[in-house]
Amino acid sequence: MSKVFKHDEFMKVFSEKGYTLGNWLDEIRLSANGSRTLGLELKADHATTKTAVDEIHTAVDEFVDDHDVIKTLCDELIADHAAFITVITDLKTLANAIKASFTAGLISNPTLAIGSTVQNVSNVAFFYMIAGTIYAKVADAVGVAPGNDVIPQNKYGAVALDIGVNGTIDVIEAANNATGYDSAVLAVAGLAAVEASHVRMGTVTAMDTDGTFTFGTTSLAHAGAAVAYINGSVGIAVGGSTVTTSAPAALSASGLSTLTAAKPTAGPAALSAGDPSAVPFAFGV
Repeated sequence: MSKVFKHDEFMKVFSEKGYTLGNWLDEIRLSANGSRTLGLELKADHATTKTAVDEIHTAVDEFVDDHDVIKTLCDELIADHAAFITVITDLKTLANAIKASFTAGLISNPTLAIGSTVQNVSNVAFFYMIAGTIYAKVADAVGVAPGNDVIPQNKYGAVALDIGVNGTIDVIEAANNATGYDSAVLAVAGLAAVEASHVRMGTVTAMDTDGTFTFGTTSLAHAGAAVAYINGSVGIAVGGSTVTTSAPAALSASGLSTLTAAKPTAGPAALSAGDPSAVPFAFGV
């Protein structure tokens, strides 16, 4: 319960404290004014702080929305990356198969025919490829002797002309020329496959109704002979499977929108008001 001072006691306390009533009221007024100034600064700073906090809140909201857009875009990019890997892998496989298929082949036609030496097989100038390298062969009107196998009368025989990286033409004779074949097709089938690092220029088949036919001795224009010149296939066989995978679809996610929130304003200035002064003294209870 508060103690009630009478006027005389009140003045006695003032006197003992060395105060007059006027002094005491002045100090209370100064303390109250200091509290008011501090309160007004805090009120103004609260408004400034609220503005900054509102702007930060707006920016954070936009960043949250943008995160969803970024996630959608990233998810699409991840899926597209997987699709690209598949397509690139398929293209790599195809490219390697094409490269591997460039082993040997005629680039232009050698045009095999009877040579100026009628027992020989001639050729025009042509190009061929072996292991990715292109070679040129000059024309040979005289021709090369097509071996020396003897083909029985009314039977077919065959020879192949193969060329290597050194430009030399090798004559390959069918395995059963000595006994002969019943058709030109069977005679060609009796030829050995092309050796490595060689290209087959073509084949020559012959059959003589007048008697035996001797390659390299009998004229290729002999009246009783049926001679055929079959040029090799021109072109490089390309291997590999067709690429069937598709590139990924265009991205459906759009880019981020421009931020509309401004940079947060600066915080309030430091308080300039000092601490309110203390009340001179308090009455006892």
